[in-house]
Amino acid sequence: MLIRPITKEERLQSARLFAVVFETPFDPNDLTPFAQEPVIWAAFDEQSGEMTSTVYVTDYQVQFDGGCFKMGGVGGVASLPQYRRAGGIRACFQKALPAMYRGGYVFSYLYPFSTAYYRKFGYESCVQRYLTVLDLRQLRPAEFSGSFQLAQGGDALLPAVRKLDAMWEAQYNMMVQHTEADYRWLLEADPAVKQEFVYAAFSETGEPIGYAAFKKQDEPDGRSLVCSRFRFSGKEGFAALLHLFARFASDHRFAKFRLPCSTAMQYLLPEWSLGAARWELQSAGMVRVVNAEAALRAARYRGCGSVTLRLHDAQTEENNACFAVRFEDGRAVSVARTDEQPDAALEISTYSALLCGVCEFAEARQYFSGLEVFNEAAPLEQVFFRKPIYIEDYF
Repeated sequence: MLIRPITKEERLQSARLFAVVFETPFDPNDLTPFAQEPVIWAAFDEQSGEMTSTVYVTDYQVQFDGGCFKMGGVGGVASLPQYRRAGGIRACFQKALPAMYRGGYVFSYLYPFSTAYYRKFGYESCVQRYLTVLDLRQLRPAEFSGSFQLAQGGDALLPAVRKLDAMWEAQYNMMVQHTEADYRWLLEADPAVKQEFVYAAFSETGEPIGYAAFKKQDEPDGRSLVCSRFRFSGKEGFAALLHLFARFASDHRFAKFRLPCSTAMQYLLPEWSLGAARWELQSAGMVRVVNAEAALRAARYRGCGSVTLRLHDAQTEENNACFAVRFEDGRAVSVARTDEQPDAALEISTYSALLCGVCEFAEARQYFSGLEVFNEAAPLEQVFFRKPIYIEDYF
């Protein structure tokens, strides 16, 4: 088995493999370009030269604890049926992850078909979010004295949308940091033709306070407004979007949108006990720290202290070390490799999820595998604690 990145000339071959594996139609005359060109790692049968498996790695910039860092978004994980369980995907990850380390990546993220499978490569479940379903017949939103504007192509709403996105992108770990090139969906909006609608809400003073992008969908429980994007600046913006949705109540039953897994956000809704709103908890992907030392330098801590962590990473040898971390006023002042006795030992998967902020350390000790504590006095709860996490981009 040969493992390497594909060449430009092999792009068509990888697209054919993808179409076969995922049972999607393939047109060789319509090879849609990627918004961002990924590195495509592939396994080849050495005798026949046939491409057997692929793993796509696309560059993104994500927010982590107040900084912006390189993340490898993994997709296109595929093996031709006749070559499955032959180790092709495993071999691609074993090559791709050290290459990402050398390439300056700090994180990687993916959406799994199996969480147990990807834990073998150091990934761990990360973001959870709520699918929120509102019964439009029961909405009684407060009066709204601002205005709404429908996007109809061009950049008229671009400043408002980008301002609202930037607020969310600065608030949540793992949020992709978008550039103007990512807004084709807005610049090419054509609601009459595409039947996809983007409305922005503005306060009386003209300040953007929310926007929603949605389309109609006929579902078994009724016709719904299904949102692909939903942003608001606070309770006023949320109330404005509910006011907009209420105007569709005559011929739509529900509005559906995703929210970060925040208990406080449920208090934005004025009525929920009669079934006006319901929430479905959804998992949204798995995270992996690619460069453990860089992540420790970038992380936010609680107060002041020092810890020594021993990490185990089966794919990236550089992460197999003890790291002594000293932090003051919530930031690392030194991170060094050491031979000292560690305060705790962690698998890279567990370390990745905890450093990103999935839960408080006391919860992790009860439920996480891949974690062993040697020094009960070490301030591990100042290193690993719950943080705001969210992601919406797919790759």
